[in-house]
Amino acid sequence: MPIFTFNLPDIGEGIAEAEIVAWHVKVGDKISEDQPLADMMTDKATVEMESPVAGIVTKVAGEAGDVIAIGSMLVEIETATD
Repeated sequence: MPIFTFNLPDIGEGIAEAEIVAWHVKVGDKISEDQPLADMMTDKATVEMESPVAGIVTKVAGEAGDVIAIGSMLVEIETATD
């Protein structure tokens, strides 16, 4: 099965990193497209990240409170091929 890597998008002009506020999924969860994945906080706003694909979560970037760089892996999702 293919793995889709969802990288943290640029969620604010000039923002280099964001803090994971809360996860809405965990490894092993089956998710649908547009399902909330995590709440991410910058110095300007808190934004809910939604999944661009359906599948099963195989990896998450860290724990609540961790800071990750824009463009780095947020979630890996195993997608089905029909």
